[in-house]
Amino acid sequence: MWRRNFKSVLFLAAFLGFVAESTASSWTCRNAELIRQVTVFYPNAPNPLPCRVYYSKTTENAIPRVLWRAENDVNYCEQKAEQLVEKLRALGWQCASDAF
Repeated sequence: MWRRNFKSVLFLAAFLGFVAESTASSWTCRNAELIRQVTVFYPNAPNPLPCRVYYSKTTENAIPRVLWRAENDVNYCEQKAEQLVEKLRALGWQCASDAF
């Protein structure tokens, strides 16, 4: 169990460092002690495509998951991420945009 959690933490740290070096939109949502991160990642920045929407549960040592990706629709990832953030807000989460 300890190894799995350690690997998750290492993966998350590497992922967040990689995102910080690229262009991304990001939101942090909080509910009590829980934290959720929604990130739109552009691997070929400044090109808007391709893009991926990552969802992570940072306080639960969960590996970030890709929920959506796009190769052709420029606004798809941003729209999906914003819809997810709005859904979290409707469920009582406090969400704020992160500045990169």
